[in-house]
Amino acid sequence: MITPAQTTSRLNKDIGAVVRPLGFRGTGGNWSVVTTDGVAQVYVRRSVVRSVGGGTIFVGVGIGVVPVAWWEYVNWRAARWGQPAIPLDKNATSYGIGFVETRQEDNFYHLRLDPDRYPATVTTTEELDHAAALLVGAADKLARTALDLLRPGRYLEALRGIRDFGGAMWEPLVVLLAEDGPSADLEAAIEDMRADYVNYGFGPPDMEVEYARMRAARPG
Repeated sequence: MITPAQTTSRLNKDIGAVVRPLGFRGTGGNWSVVTTDGVAQVYVRRSVVRSVGGGTIFVGVGIGVVPVAWWEYVNWRAARWGQPAIPLDKNATSYGIGFVETRQEDNFYHLRLDPDRYPATVTTTEELDHAAALLVGAADKLARTALDLLRPGRYLEALRGIRDFGGAMWEPLVVLLAEDGPSADLEAAIEDMRADYVNYGFGPPDMEVEYARMRAARPG
């Protein structure tokens, strides 16, 4: 029988072995890559829900991505608010965009707790083996996805492909569009953002527009 802590230890070991050859470094269920294009992270999360009939261990793999263009904007915004600068390091994913990364599938698994051994154990070692095989495969795919999203223009492309686009998604879209300089697409996005902010009851996006136009006017 396997405890929840042992479940996490096993997954961290197996997933770490897959993502490290791709350049990710870290321990304790968090692995990161820091490049001139931004920061990518792969992580493992576990939660335990107990019940009279046993319970469930929820385990999953996720990613965080911070394109350097977004990091520059977040730092500009922090300075504007009198906050300290944000280093481009593994912790930068705390300030990530988050809309593309959360639309990943097949990256979680549920292990049933043994009702006869409440509250400590999962059902079988075989079940953990099955979960590990699935999540290791997911981690390999997600790690490659995270690295791809760091490539110039890729996060913007993925963001524009979201079907239920709207609300807070306009901010990163406008910021990333500004990287390519002034354009009709940028101006259209700004106008759509203004209209959508009214629909959602948000305040006017004056700060976002100021940054986007400033960044678009800056060479390089």
